[in-house]
Amino acid sequence: MRGHTGGTMSMGTGTLHNKSSKQKFNTRSTTESEVVSVSEYLPYDIWQVNFFREQGYDIRNNYIYQDNEHAMKLEKNGRNSCTGNSRHVEIKFFWVKDRVDNKEVEIKFCPTTLMLADYFTKPLQGNVFRRFRDVIMGKTHINELLL
Repeated sequence: MRGHTGGTMSMGTGTLHNKSSKQKFNTRSTTESEVVSVSEYLPYDIWQVNFFREQGYDIRNNYIYQDNEHAMKLEKNGRNSCTGNSRHVEIKFFWVKDRVDNKEVEIKFCPTTLMLADYFTKPLQGNVFRRFRDVIMGKTHINELLL
């Protein structure tokens, strides 16, 4: 199964960077697909943080929101969190753990109903589509999704 990588970067209102692409690898599970997705999107995030640092801005909080708890464990703990069903995940995707260990990024849980990146990977309809669109276009603040 080939997953879809979707990501968006925001500093509160509107978005700075968006990405939606088909993954280059076939994955065997949704958890592996989520790990691959973070691994593919994180370089954009790191580049943006480095760019802002060079411009004189201090980025204190750099969060990656994830809606798959097992994928979060794999990204935080690497191979130590692998079970029989996830032993096949390739080691090249665990560089995210190094970034978490260096405190360059923090992985946080976000319920699927609030996952803004789903706007780029799933066919959304109705209120969910309008809510996400308004945040991405800068009409409403991202914290209003939590209300």
